[in-house]
Amino acid sequence: MNLNLIETTKSLKVLYIEDSSEVRESTLLLLKEFFEKIITASNGKEGLELYEKEKPDLIITDINMPEMSGIEMIKEIRKKDKDIPIIITSAHSEIEFLLKSIKLGVDGYILKPIDLNQFINTISKVVEKIKLKKELNETLELLKQYQKAMDEFFIVSKTDPKGIITYVNKKFEDISKYSKEELLGKPHNIVRHPDNPKELFEDFWNIIKNKKEIWKGIIKNKAKDGTTYYVDTVIMPIFNEEGNIKEFISVRSDITKILNPKKRLLDFLKEKKNILIAIFYIENFKDLENLYDLHQIEEIEDKFLNIFMENLPVECNIKEVFNLGDGKIIIAKETNTNIQKDVELSLQHIKNFQRILYEKSSQIFDFEPEIIVSIAYGKDAYWAAEYGLLKSPHFNTDFILANEFLDEMQKEAENNIEILKKIKYAVNNNGFVAFFQPIIDNQTKEVVKYESLVRLKEPDGKFLSPFFFLDIIKRTKYYPFLTRTVIEQAFKALEVLNKPVSISVNLSLLDIEKNHIRENIYEILFENKDKATHITFEIIEDENIKDFSVVRDFIREVKYLGIEIAIDDFGSGYSNFEKLLDYYPDILKIDGSLIKNIENSKYSLNIVETIVSFAKKQNIKTVAEFVENENIYTILKNLGVDYSQGWYFGKPLPLEEIIKNE
Repeated sequence: MNLNLIETTKSLKVLYIEDSSEVRESTLLLLKEFFEKIITASNGKEGLELYEKEKPDLIITDINMPEMSGIEMIKEIRKKDKDIPIIITSAHSEIEFLLKSIKLGVDGYILKPIDLNQFINTISKVVEKIKLKKELNETLELLKQYQKAMDEFFIVSKTDPKGIITYVNKKFEDISKYSKEELLGKPHNIVRHPDNPKELFEDFWNIIKNKKEIWKGIIKNKAKDGTTYYVDTVIMPIFNEEGNIKEFISVRSDITKILNPKKRLLDFLKEKKNILIAIFYIENFKDLENLYDLHQIEEIEDKFLNIFMENLPVECNIKEVFNLGDGKIIIAKETNTNIQKDVELSLQHIKNFQRILYEKSSQIFDFEPEIIVSIAYGKDAYWAAEYGLLKSPHFNTDFILANEFLDEMQKEAENNIEILKKIKYAVNNNGFVAFFQPIIDNQTKEVVKYESLVRLKEPDGKFLSPFFFLDIIKRTKYYPFLTRTVIEQAFKALEVLNKPVSISVNLSLLDIEKNHIRENIYEILFENKDKATHITFEIIEDENIKDFSVVRDFIREVKYLGIEIAIDDFGSGYSNFEKLLDYYPDILKIDGSLIKNIENSKYSLNIVETIVSFAKKQNIKTVAEFVENENIYTILKNLGVDYSQGWYFGKPLPLEEIIKNE
């Protein structure tokens, strides 16, 4: 028996509803092993009454009962409490009951007769949810206390979820020159300086509201009397028990007397023609957020800056030091007439300085700083050095002379501009076109599905692969348009194809996480509910996903509409068998690198065989990509792979060509 689990469950109060006295008595024997406080009821009506009277921590209920069914009872309970954990026990596993229970937010479904392992697994997950809820409540209470403490030392304000000010402290009134009465009920732009770029506020609203994360940055503000002041700002969302944003708290420190280092840097770049710049970047600095609190991180920054300034090589004759924060410090100077000699000497001293920084920092801190240096000289030195910093991971080095990247940087910029022009043209001229690649049933060799693969139609009529434009369009406002277009074209294909097939559409986890894209998808699906059962979403994983609960809710919603879920490139990257519990997939698309090598690689063969065996036990279908010849197809068929996709069966084609070839 799991002693740690029992230690947690014994303090919980459980309401158990079961109309069969025989089943009730036998199940109680098991429940008493885990719970000390158990209340029983014989039907849904009695269970509802006891729920209201006893306020249990957990409900375990049968479905089919007299007077009031378990489903009806749960509906009534959910009207009062959306969060109380509920587990259903039933002798039936009909999909109708499963869908109803999912819709009602049931936390577990145990088949009777009860299997001990299934019971323990289900109880463990529910208990974890209860623990997290209690921890969240405690955290919210602590945050209130922290706010009170911060009021004494910082400029503090709070807003509602729409950004309307609900609280300001005395320090906020003093620096803004507005009274509390003038500020409450107003948006924060009452104090924001018009010089702030629009993108700054779009960024922090996206982070704190959509991603539900902490935003940090410097904001330029304007007081009531017209004077300007700068504040180093931390904005944090505060959540209620349901995990929804209740309010935002903003904590600021006045840095007006400290000239903004980035502004100084930009002014320096404008004034000087030939400069030498070295960017020192602690690559693992962001990891500190997982190890230390904000105060400790600030202390680390201060200590590192002291080490930096104390050991700065005098031989380099450095005139400017810009501490940009977040582990990035820039040194710069104007070069003399003999640039080449000056650069050669500076490189030697800076390389030695990098070693000293590493050694002295490692002695002081509990972590080893990964210090990368990117150096450039000339008119575009700063931009070249930043580009070198970006390229450093590709060259496995921590010391970059970035001037050699100037041509590459220029070409990449020109290429990005050209691709952006093509993207704009495609947006305005219906230039995003879905190509469809057939997926065949391995038993019949008949086409049963198509995967939708987007192409960009250029002005000359040629088609551009997403390899060339996808990363760029993701950074623009046009990306939601692309996602919408691809899904709409998938539904259009279902209308015109002369055979009953399904269409697969690729969706990344980051697409799902972004609220505006997710809402777009819902809108299209509800407009085409009658055809939704013929759509499969192929989920492309991304390690940058921040809020997986959003993804989990999305998958639950679309599956309720009949959408199938496939995991793309399974067998490599971030995929693992455990994650399947989060995705509830219907299909696994086996990674193409395994399929391409399956003829000659026993390793690939064994992995594919393992995936197929696992999938069959879980009643999950499998698709193999990159099937390029008859031999690969035969191997896959013999392994039990359900479907195949690849040029052996057909390359991606526009819809009109597929119809013409039918």
